[in-house]
Amino acid sequence: MTKALRIGVIVVALVAFALASVALAQEFYVVKDKAGKMSVVDKKPADAASIVKGPFKTKDEAEKALKEASAPKAEGPASKPVKLPDKGC
Repeated sequence: MTKALRIGVIVVALVAFALASVALAQEFYVVKDKAGKMSVVDKKPADAASIVKGPFKTKDEAEKALKEASAPKAEGPASKPVKLPDKGC
């Protein structure tokens, strides 16, 4: 009976280790689909060009990055119209 108990404990420990390894290795990515919609996914996409940001260790970090990436960007100095002089050359 003690040998069976040891084998059972070892099997339970291996299963617990395997589950913990999978949970710790999870990564999240911010991706953009062909229509231009961005979302958070929990698996690395096959098309690396669709990745906007990532990998992130938690879903919260990925969602924060999604909000930052989808926020409208402020206009910089390069986007201001150039004022031309009133007088000719």
